[in-house]
Amino acid sequence: MFTQSFLIEVFGASCSLLAVWYLRKQNILYWPFNLINSMVYFFVFYSKGLYAQMSMQIVYILLCIYGIIEWLKHINSGKTVPVMHIPKKTLIGIAVTGSILTGVLYLILKQYTDSNVPFLDALITSFSLIGTWLFTKRYVETWLIWIVIDVVGIGLFINKTMYPTAVLYLIFIGMATHGYFLWRRNIAANNV
Repeated sequence: MFTQSFLIEVFGASCSLLAVWYLRKQNILYWPFNLINSMVYFFVFYSKGLYAQMSMQIVYILLCIYGIIEWLKHINSGKTVPVMHIPKKTLIGIAVTGSILTGVLYLILKQYTDSNVPFLDALITSFSLIGTWLFTKRYVETWLIWIVIDVVGIGLFINKTMYPTAVLYLIFIGMATHGYFLWRRNIAANNV
């Protein structure tokens, strides 16, 4: 009844869901589940012609390893990485970097692939990479970036008949909203 690619996508989506569940709670288990998710989605995105998102999974794997190392440093020292607000200079850097990366990826996808959604693939990929890097720093506003990515992603994944992933991104909107408020409370509690 279900195809092998559908079942693989469901497995990847399940790992991704668990990853975000743990991330909301600032639990280091986010990183290993995201690592598995990234390996699975490398093949899922390849099969759907989403080449930028496929390539992004390689960077995600590296970011997961970096995230594990960063968070372990703090766990081993007995400290936790504090949740904080994104500095204003970093916000400008995010906008500039995201725009440039989106433009470059779009041109590459348009010129060298058969992608029929090069702009959306480039946009989601660029800001997803930035969002994952921002999570290694535990910036609370990263959740807001992910909400926008998730909204755009739902349309893309429905267009590509990736229904488990579209549903996953719909769930992510709720989890990201909840994560945002959890992390804001964490900042407020630490500033008392």
